[in-house]
Formats: sequence, C-alpha cells, structure tokens
Amino acid sequence: MLAANKKLIKKVIKDLNGLSFKNSKGYNKKDIEFFAERYYKILNLLPDIKQDSTCLEIGLAGGEMAFILKKFLELKILYTLEHPNAYRLYKTSFGKKLKESNIVLTPVDLRNGKLPWKDNYFDFVMLSEVLEHLIPSDAPAVLKEIKRVLKKGGYLVITTPNVASLLKRINLVRGKNPVEFDLRLHEKGTFGHIREYTMHELESMTNEQGFVADKKDFYMIDTNRNVFTHIEDISSKFYPPFANNLFLVVRK
Repeated sequence: MLAANKKLIKKVIKDLNGLSFKNSKGYNKKDIEFFAERYYKILNLLPDIKQDSTCLEIGLAGGEMAFILKKFLELKILYTLEHPNAYRLYKTSFGKKLKESNIVLTPVDLRNGKLPWKDNYFDFVMLSEVLEHLIPSDAPAVLKEIKRVLKKGGYLVITTPNVASLLKRINLVRGKNPVEFDLRLHEKGTFGHIREYTMHELESMTNEQGFVADKKDFYMIDTNRNVFTHIEDISSKFYPPFANNLFLVVRK
C-alpha cells in the first residue's frame, strides 16, 4: 500500500470535483480541506490490505473515497454500491470514469436486505460514513449481509461520527440534542444523519452479528472549523473518546 499523502488525496478530490452528480455544484476550498483531512485520517488507520484483495465500498456518494481507496490500496478492481435513486443522478461521463478505473458500481437499496454478491466474496468491506444514515432497525440486517459476503477472516471497516464527542457532550449539558438530525429523504431514498453511535454501541452491534474485534480508534476531522473544534481536537489527545469520529475494524 502506498503511504497516505494529503497532497495526492487533495488531487484526487480536485480531479473529481463536480464530475459525479448532474446537479453537483462542486466543492469549495474549505470543503476540499475537510474531505482531505477525513480521508487522510482513515487511510492511516486502515489494516494491511493486499493488492489482489476483492474489496467493496458501501456508499459511493461523490466517488472520492472509492478512487482514493483504489489508488492507495493499489487494488486491481474495486466494487462499490449506491442507492438506485442516487445512481440515476450520476453523469454519464462519471460512469465512464469509473469503468476506466476498474471501479464497478451497482445500484443497491440496503433496505431491501440483500447484497447482490455470493457468500464469502470479499476480503474487505468499507462502511464509511454510512451507518449514521441508516434507520437504526435496519443496521443489524445490513451488518448480517456484510458478514455473509465477507470471506472468513475478511475485514469490515466502519467509520462514523462519535455521538459522545466533547462538543456533543457540551450540547447535551446545555439542553441541546447532540446530533443535528436531518430527517429529510434525499433523492427519494437516503436520509441525512438520523442516528449516531458510541464506540461501545458499534462494538455491541458487530459482536451480536458474530464479528471479532480487530482494532478500534477515535480520530478528529474538521479540526480547523472554529475555536471549539480546535479545543475538541486538543482535548481528544488527552482523552481519545472526546474525538468526533469513530474507527472500528472487525473480522468475520
């Protein structure tokens, strides 16, 4: 695997900027910095993934994570999925770019309960910034399906916001809901953040599906947004559970 390099990550993001969705307005400089920081942190936490691994990224969105994973893991092929309603909004040129890069996109509604791949197909599944968008009652079935398509010993990597971060704890003390809920139905198929989790909850959910914990960590993103996120960043260095994001690796 190539060493994670923030400059190269930014280049991938800039190259894709505004190319994915038909109605995309593209990212501004601040957005690019935000996503570059996120992907850089995630890449540096990933387990060792071999080049010949068969990998699935759940939730293509704008495609940045898929192209970054493909490049930095040096994968021969990468499978990914997106909700059918969002899938219809991709530009034809973006679809061609995916094919040229050997990234295979499949429209899948996770609520239907079935992934279109056979048992024991993947060595590695990435579930990054997806869990918080799922209806909580659907999450166990999604994890069960992921386990089905994973090979024995295969990795599932989960990243998601930490509902117990410092700033969210402060909001709760102030009488505010720690999560900025977005209950709108986007593209008639996907929600915004409707449930966020603690590390303990992630571990419990994956344990219930028979996964074995391999690695867990807390990490910070959006550290330069304002003085409050800067304080949160500093505090998380002394007490990691104050960080605003969770990283969990489990094995089948």
